[in-house]
Amino acid sequence: MSRSKAPPPSRRYVLMGALALGAAAGTTGVAQAATAATPAAPTAPRAAAKAASYANPLVRQRADPHIVKHTDGYYYFTATVPEYDRIVLRRSRTIAGLATAAESVIWKKHTSGDMGAHIWAPELHFIDGKWYVYFAAAPAEDVWKIRMWVLENASANPLTGTWTEKGRIVTPIDSFSLDASTFALGGTRYLVWAQSNPDVGNNSSIYIARMANPWTVTGPQVEISRPTYDWETIGYKVNEGPSVLRRHGRLFLTYSASATDAHYCMGLLTASADSDPLAAASWQKSPQPVFSSNDTTQQYGPGHNSFTVAEDGRTDLLVYHARQYKDITGDPLNDPNRHTRVQALGWKTDGTPDFGVPVADAPTRDTTAATRYTMTAFTNSSESNMYVYQSSDATTYTLLKGPAYTPPSGLIRDPSVIKHTDGYYYIVYTTDWTGNTIGFARSRDRVNWTFVRNHTLPVSGLERTWAPEFFVDDDGSVHIVVSLDTTATADYIFRPHLLTATNASLSAWTTPRPLTGLDTSNYIDTFVVRHAGQYHAFTKQETTRYIEHATATSLGGPYTFRGTGDWAGWGSWREGPALVRLDNGGWRIYFDGYTEQKYYYSDSLDGFRTWTPVRELPGLTGFARHFTVLKETV
Repeated sequence: MSRSKAPPPSRRYVLMGALALGAAAGTTGVAQAATAATPAAPTAPRAAAKAASYANPLVRQRADPHIVKHTDGYYYFTATVPEYDRIVLRRSRTIAGLATAAESVIWKKHTSGDMGAHIWAPELHFIDGKWYVYFAAAPAEDVWKIRMWVLENASANPLTGTWTEKGRIVTPIDSFSLDASTFALGGTRYLVWAQSNPDVGNNSSIYIARMANPWTVTGPQVEISRPTYDWETIGYKVNEGPSVLRRHGRLFLTYSASATDAHYCMGLLTASADSDPLAAASWQKSPQPVFSSNDTTQQYGPGHNSFTVAEDGRTDLLVYHARQYKDITGDPLNDPNRHTRVQALGWKTDGTPDFGVPVADAPTRDTTAATRYTMTAFTNSSESNMYVYQSSDATTYTLLKGPAYTPPSGLIRDPSVIKHTDGYYYIVYTTDWTGNTIGFARSRDRVNWTFVRNHTLPVSGLERTWAPEFFVDDDGSVHIVVSLDTTATADYIFRPHLLTATNASLSAWTTPRPLTGLDTSNYIDTFVVRHAGQYHAFTKQETTRYIEHATATSLGGPYTFRGTGDWAGWGSWREGPALVRLDNGGWRIYFDGYTEQKYYYSDSLDGFRTWTPVRELPGLTGFARHFTVLKETV
């Protein structure tokens, strides 16, 4: 609740005759934060990774996925879109956050000429202080004349700045080519890619060459793998999608083989990190696929992978796409349901990777049930009326009724909503700019609301009673956290206080007591949630106008601050934080950017340690004010 009514200053496979290929994904040589130089590889084999676990599919209808963790702490994601017409990017502080992260289109295909068709397999790499995207494209007038192309961006954040077309990667052999990836070894940068070998007439082999710069190869191109095994030649003779990982003194190069239906699978080449990667003899091919379709987990055609590292900084992750069914109607190139998936990569005692099997999908939610988010808010235009909205995704809210409730007297600001055990929805709200009361109303249907009572707080010298927020603990007890300004302090100095319902009808409450740890400075709009055995308080520092974060093992405190100032990157002049748990297990915080008359939200999927970039709440920003959201399964 702000101090004034006005804002204060306060393949995919291809058919080129008999040619069919998939697109590629790769990484800069190691599954760690992308840097210009390859980090040192560990010397001892890693145990099979157990810690990292993700809900799959991670991103639907995104094939050939490439995820890189950068030194700025963000994961960046790109992949082939089923329309084959653009390049997209997402970023998040966590892998799981990529599922819901906003997707930006950074480049679109040309309407004619080069780069006018089949935009496939983008990869994002950070090289010598700039970002590069490698991708495949064809002329609009000759859609199977696929070649490799490069974009460049000098911005620190690849979702901003300008992407410049650096042109085509010209290879010594001029034939169907795609799936460019790059890695550095011993101070030399290499390109690996898939290309049709005219001498043998296959669909594609894996090639390698040195790079003179991020968009130019130099010297000979060397074929290091061609499809010869039965499992590499089902439907089409394909080796494609190379991705390189350096571990345990070796280079591991994965690739995908065969047609892009259920026969699609992954093979492995291995070389010593001390050998010459340009010598074909340096690379040993595994005689069997290392990752393939699995009837038990019902994942089919896994492949076109990249590597990254988990949030713990140690666990290697395998990023790939797969379908959830075996039978495909028509050309697999036109089937959009290759979904991005992520799982931990294990390691055998001999230091070689243990890919395991493609994991099963996360449990499917009950289709007879649906999530409903109910929002109660006052507005920029009225402090005497409450509006009620609902949403199925916690992002797009539609009006349920407005105005839905007008109190018999006074104001209604900062309405906080719960559903009680008696079947009623209750709100508690600020009744006026000054005074010692909070108001209650209730409803059976969220549409028709009835005034219940104003409750007087027995606090001596109480001048202002603002922003009451419900909190229901795990044991079902009902509490309110309210911001109080008394004569014991200067005007507009607030302290969060806790009161607890002492009967089931919510008509009797304990005397408010300060939340210890939050009672020594000017804090207002305190919202509490319980997570992982701790109480988390999100509260506005009224002096600095930042939303800060504190934790305690007891609801009443003492609270210890975990994030102060602009710790989450939300900016200043923020108020009215409200949190809700999302279906993906993460948390969403909403808050009022009241000087801008905009409403924002941000998500955390790692227990409040990191947060996604701030986004405006669509439709309601600039209208709704200081609300809370109730999540239900209906």
